[in-house]
This record gives sequence, structure tokens and C-alpha cells, in this order.
Amino acid sequence: MKGLKTVYICSTCEYESPKWMGKCPKCGAWNSFVEDVIDTSAQTKTPAEIKRGYSIGSDSHAVPLDKLEADTCIRSLTGLGELDRVLGGGLVKGSVVLLTGEPGIGKSTLLLQISGILGETRKVLYISGEESSGQLKLRAARLGVKGGDLLVLTETNIDKILKETDSVKPDVLIVDSIQTMFTPQSASSPGSVSQVRETALSFISKAKNDGISVILV
Repeated sequence: MKGLKTVYICSTCEYESPKWMGKCPKCGAWNSFVEDVIDTSAQTKTPAEIKRGYSIGSDSHAVPLDKLEADTCIRSLTGLGELDRVLGGGLVKGSVVLLTGEPGIGKSTLLLQISGILGETRKVLYISGEESSGQLKLRAARLGVKGGDLLVLTETNIDKILKETDSVKPDVLIVDSIQTMFTPQSASSPGSVSQVRETALSFISKAKNDGISVILV
């Protein structure tokens, strides 16, 4: 398609190459290049003309440090002592936490447990791009997760997710997982470097603008 160009990007350091390479010349990583598609027509547009998948928000102004007000309720406990310790005392409003690990290590199980605990006192929106609602229901039954104020959405389109988030207005948003998410504004396939970057920025913007605690897998 006109305006689209195929490039190869190192998944370790994001070095860009017009062709695939076995070893990254910048960071030395082997077999780290992934194919991506970029829109070259966007490079001729002004920033205001580029439609992105995340909101810019209201105008921001610099404020002196001694004028800032600290929120005494900015942190909230997850109910899991070790996780709270790692987070420095609990989840922070407007923060984004990245949970990583090898496939099958138990990330989704851990997050469903956390969601069940948080759902007792806060509204949680669990976005699943990996599993169906039926699979989540079976795991919840096995873990004894009752639900409470826990809402589940099986979706990967970032525009639909953000629209539902605006409607639900959760306190905590969990995305499982970021590499399955995509924005229609990008021609790349889900899981590509540009898609992960764009969708992650969308969730970060949502967290900062609305004060939502976001956990990305």
C-alpha cells in the first residue's frame, strides 16, 4: 500500500534496519529482529495532524515542587503481602505496572487472584486478549474468585477497550496481555514493536488522565 514501508526492528534495543539481520549491530542480540510496517506518509504531517490511539488530555503547566499536594490515599494494598512489598506499599493511582514472565509461569492466575481481592473493595476491569470468558470463568472457579466488583472484557481493539473503560470507570485496569492489543491506526500486526508501543502509550495516557491503576502483562 502507498505510504507503507516494511522494516525490521530489534526487539531488545529497537535498532531499525531495512532488512533482516541475524545479529543486532547496536546491542549484539541474536535473532532479535522482528518485521514491522510503518506509515511513511505520517512523517510529512504535523503532530496535530497525526491521529494517535491515545488521548492528549488537558493543557499541562509546570508547578513549583513546594506547591504540590500529596494524596494521602494514593496507594492501595492489593491484599498480597509480597506483591505490596514489591510495589513499595501497594498500587499507586495513575501508575502503570508491567508484569513479565515466561509463558505458563502463572501471570494470569496471579492477576485473577489480585482482581478477586481488589474487586471486593474497588471496581476492577480485567481485559483478556489471551483467553475467552469461559476459560476465565473456569480458572476463577478453581481459584475461588467470587467476582464482587470485578468486570471482565475479552477484547483486543484498543479503541473499544478505552470506550468501555470510559463507560465503566474502573479503579484498576488489568490488561492480559499487551502484545495481543492493537490499534486500527497502525498497519502493523498485533505484537509488533509499533503496536506494542502505541497501545502501551494509550494505556499510560488513560492511567495518567483518569487516575486509574493499570497493570500490563
